[in-house]
Amino acid sequence: MFETFLYAFHAVMPMLLIMLLGFVVRRVGPWDGRFFKQVNKLCFRLFLPLSLGLSVYNIQDLTAINWPAMLFLPICVLLCAGMGWVAARFLVPRRNQKGVILQAAYRSNQSVLGLPLATALGIEGAVAFTSVAIALCIPLFNILSVVCLSYYSDREGVRADFRSMVRGVLTNPLVVGILTAICLVVIRQFLPTVDGVPVFSIARNLPSVYTAISNMAKVASPMMLFVLGTNLDLGSTRSILKQLSLGLFLRLIAAPVLVLSLFLLLRGPLGITPAEIPALLAAFATPVAVSTPVMTQEIGGDEQLAGQLVVWSSLLSMFTIFCFIFLLRSFGVL
Repeated sequence: MFETFLYAFHAVMPMLLIMLLGFVVRRVGPWDGRFFKQVNKLCFRLFLPLSLGLSVYNIQDLTAINWPAMLFLPICVLLCAGMGWVAARFLVPRRNQKGVILQAAYRSNQSVLGLPLATALGIEGAVAFTSVAIALCIPLFNILSVVCLSYYSDREGVRADFRSMVRGVLTNPLVVGILTAICLVVIRQFLPTVDGVPVFSIARNLPSVYTAISNMAKVASPMMLFVLGTNLDLGSTRSILKQLSLGLFLRLIAAPVLVLSLFLLLRGPLGITPAEIPALLAAFATPVAVSTPVMTQEIGGDEQLAGQLVVWSSLLSMFTIFCFIFLLRSFGVL
């Protein structure tokens, strides 16, 4: 039991400490919020796409991915969205808060916490599976967010522009980085081989380029966690406590319990192994995505509620993720 506790503790604590450092530096350092927003953009547009793309490129064979489990992920996202829609329809009276609550049920901070979590758990194959899962889920997250926020927008004339939505998904830096890497992996499969080794690979034939990309990719996870810590702002929550509690329950408890239960029930048919579990935790147990307040403000909705959901889910998720890791380890799943 104590060994299980230490396993969960050591998986979560490094992430929490980096976030805590960001929280402290934001308050005692000479930099203002605009600086950290620029750093966050740099990570999102450069370091994180390189990190995700490199993880995919290092997959030796795409057939090694558990595709039945992978393709079940979007179904789970839609199930969580449906759960959020029911909760928003019957439990949230204000229209501009319905879309925010619905979004909290399915849209996680998978892109930021996915790789650190997969790395921390130290399971072979987990990083590669998680990288591909992020590529699969992020476009769906974005599409659903535009649709639900537009539908419940408190601004007249706001509608889901599907052409802009498709353009936004295809130009998303994370999606571009991962799809580029997938194309390179596919091309590598068709290259001639010598003694079973492709005649060309970036790591072997362009070692300087590969090393440079690897070094930049290493920056992504700690920097994103650090910036996430700088964004924590424990503002007033009393006026929206009921809606905030509902959103936190959906994001941190209801969604992961629902999805993990389904995957455990379908463990045999889907061929679930420990390598897939970190991707599930990253997609369904992590906090509300940090980009939700900005999108809520642009499309129309309660940005204060969206911001508070990001803050409190980021804080509380460290405890809930710890609990899920502890339970999964206790049951022998991890």
